[in-house]
Amino acid sequence: MRVFEAIPELIRRCDLRVVFGLFGSANVAWVGHGVQEGMLDWVRTRHEETSVAAAAAYSKVTGKVGLATTTLGPGFANTVNALAASVHDHVPILLITGQSPSNKRHGDFQRLNQREIANAVGAGFHNAAKPYEVEPAYWAALRAAHWNGTPQVLSIDEAMLADELTLSDEVPTNLRPTTEPDPEPVTAAVDVLESARMPLILAGRGAIMAECHDDLVTLADLVGARVATTLGAPRYFSGHPADLGVCGTSSSPAVQEALHDTDVVLAVGATLNSFTTAEGGMFPGAKIIQCELDVDQGFKASSPQLGLLGDAGACVRALTAEWRRRGHGSRPVSARVPSRDDIERSILEVDLGHDPERGLDPRTVHVIFNRKLPANRIVVTDGGRAGIPLPALLDAQDAQSWITSRGYGSIGLGIGASIGASVAAPDRPIVLFCGDGGFMMSAQELDTIRLHHLDVTIVIMNDAQYGSEIKYLNKLGLDLEVAQQSMPDIMLLAKAFGGSGVILETDHDLDKVELPLSGLFLVEVRIDPEINPANI
Repeated sequence: MRVFEAIPELIRRCDLRVVFGLFGSANVAWVGHGVQEGMLDWVRTRHEETSVAAAAAYSKVTGKVGLATTTLGPGFANTVNALAASVHDHVPILLITGQSPSNKRHGDFQRLNQREIANAVGAGFHNAAKPYEVEPAYWAALRAAHWNGTPQVLSIDEAMLADELTLSDEVPTNLRPTTEPDPEPVTAAVDVLESARMPLILAGRGAIMAECHDDLVTLADLVGARVATTLGAPRYFSGHPADLGVCGTSSSPAVQEALHDTDVVLAVGATLNSFTTAEGGMFPGAKIIQCELDVDQGFKASSPQLGLLGDAGACVRALTAEWRRRGHGSRPVSARVPSRDDIERSILEVDLGHDPERGLDPRTVHVIFNRKLPANRIVVTDGGRAGIPLPALLDAQDAQSWITSRGYGSIGLGIGASIGASVAAPDRPIVLFCGDGGFMMSAQELDTIRLHHLDVTIVIMNDAQYGSEIKYLNKLGLDLEVAQQSMPDIMLLAKAFGGSGVILETDHDLDKVELPLSGLFLVEVRIDPEINPANI
């Protein structure tokens, strides 16, 4: 077996098939062989950044490691923003690229220190410069991706792709080992939960990765806790009677008010960043218990005894076992849980100075689309202020059906994420909400949707400006024109890529719009540019 034949075989052995990417000299042989032999499903994108963004969304929907590939040098360099966003979001991705520089002739031409770039954005890096290094490097990268949702880069020298290689017969079975917490902090945490009057269980992406949803619900019902999520895990507790939705600066006013009563927070797989905690103002005075897998992350627990180091699922099960060992049954939820109507009303009642003459209120758009879209939709969101009210106004059936692509504040990754979601769930409607700026940053990927006959509806919240930046110009008394821009003709753009579209300018348009949810469908929503949802 040659190296280019071994790579798709390794992918097949861990039950993976889908690869997102662009061709180059470093990957065309192994991708071509994998497709020819029926081992790989190849999703070609129009930009390397999209390959990683799509792989990240595919991972979020399926729970599998997302696979992307590029060639060396500039191909790898084009992935950096999406790679950094995936690091921030803790998404298990494997990016297979070419070694730079390669050992082949003229290998210095596309020289780039890929290891330092990967390290700079927080991704893992593995290199295979010899045939016998390919297999161990592959499994090491896959194991590292599984462990804490950290994207991994596997660099393979293209000069050896035709060299012979013998793969072993062994396939690792425990790619994500479970780390059990020490008993002392478990005991201390249950002591605190025993005395809690209004506990909150807060789940982040680590809880999704650990697949401990049912365990968390069991624990919440035992201790009488309300449940909420970070922005990285929206709709994780969808349907639970004590679900508050997203906790943090994206919460509705009704939820933010309710969260102030919290006296104990159990954070599971959540880093407790400043957005989740509103810089400490979300649940002031509450005792913090935190379950964390990565010792390098550092605990935000309110005392050292309340930091549980271990796998999220293992920590939750240990807490449940200790609660039951003490002979406790289930406790009722005593804290206030705002209803769905309360949450929606608290958002809509905020006076943002909306003038219908300037365009639609984005909050109304989200409410109407929530009613029009089928229950089994997958919602994808881009970054920017266009998506700020969404977690509280738009439903999804679970966390795998709500895909955020903002990462560390980036915009423009939404179309790539919708592509990954569509490939992961081809029988479900995919609806992307993005701003006009984020849309235009990756509009070339409409051709990826065309090439692969995907069903993607894109709702473009168009305020004809980079709305998040207007406040800086206003603060300094500067002209707003520098941040304003017009959109191209959406109808023509949709038609050029084999789709269709519609423009919504009034409440009447919004009420009457019909969503085909098949093929490419662009919806340009002209919103009031002076409304800032961040002021909710």
